[in-house]
Amino acid sequence: MKSPALYNRNTKSIEYENTYKADGLAFLYSTSLGKLLTETILTKRALSSVYGFMVKSKRSVVNIPKFIEHYKINTEEIKRPMDSFKSFNDFFIRELKDNARPIDANVKTLISPADSRLLVFDLSKEVKLPVKGYVYRLDELVKSKKIVDEYKDGWCFVYRLAPADYHRYCYIDEGLQEKVVRLKGKLHSVHPLALNTTKSLLAKNYREMTVLHTRNFGDVLHIEVGALLVGKIIQHHYGAKRFKRGDEKGYFEFGGSTIIQLFKKGTILPDEDIQEFSAKRIETLVKMGEKVALKI
Repeated sequence: MKSPALYNRNTKSIEYENTYKADGLAFLYSTSLGKLLTETILTKRALSSVYGFMVKSKRSVVNIPKFIEHYKINTEEIKRPMDSFKSFNDFFIRELKDNARPIDANVKTLISPADSRLLVFDLSKEVKLPVKGYVYRLDELVKSKKIVDEYKDGWCFVYRLAPADYHRYCYIDEGLQEKVVRLKGKLHSVHPLALNTTKSLLAKNYREMTVLHTRNFGDVLHIEVGALLVGKIIQHHYGAKRFKRGDEKGYFEFGGSTIIQLFKKGTILPDEDIQEFSAKRIETLVKMGEKVALKI
C-alpha cells in the first residue's frame, strides 16, 4: 500500500507518511478474512480493552525505543525523563515541555487543537465529505438534523492524529463548553487504508461530541473519534466548563485518533495553503497551537 502524501508547511514540500505496522492493517482491511475479523471480533470494545491492558503493562516498555526510532520522535521536548515511563501507553500519552507547543495568541487566529494531518471542507459545496477515499455524510456523523442545519454552509476541519503525534489536544479559544455527548460506534483504525476500505468508517466509530461556545469563532462543534485497538478518549471535563485558549481538553490513549471541528458560515476562513492541498485531498501537517485559519 502506498503511504499517504502529506504537505509540510515548513519545507513547502510533499512528503509521505511513515506508517506503522501497515502490513497488519492491509490484512485486516484488504482481505476477506481480515474484513470478517474487523467486523465481528477486532472492533469490539472488549478486545480493545484487552489490548489496552497489554500496552499499559510493564512489559510493554520494551516497545518504546523501537517506536521512537521508527518515527524519529524528538525526545528533547518531552517533559519527563525517558526512564520514568512505566508502560508503552504511559509514553504514548506523554506531556511535552511548556514551550514545546507555543499557542498563537492572536485572537483573530484559529489554531489547531492538536498535532495532526489536516483536511478542510467547505460544507456549502460538499454535501459528502471525502477523507482519503472514504465518503461520509454529516448527518451520519452527528446524528442530529438540527446540528446539520446549523453547520451545513460552514467549514469542516478534520484533524487526523497518527501514532507518532503528540496525543494531547487543546481548546482553540476562550469560551464555555457544553456537556459532552457520547455517540456509540465500533472502533476502527483511522489509518488511510482503513478509511479507503470501510464504508462510513468515521460515522461507525465511537465519538464524543460537544458544543464549544467560543468568544471569537461562535459555536464550534467539537468531535473526538476513537480508533482501533484502544481508541480511548480521555476528557478532563464531561460537564459544562469554562476554558481558555490553549487549555488542555483531553488526550487519546494508544491508537490513531481524529478530531473533527465544524464552524458556522461566515465565522472563519482557512489558510490558503490548507485549502489548496485539501482540494487535492492532500493533508497538511500541523502542530497544536499553530495558525490554520483567520476569523472573518
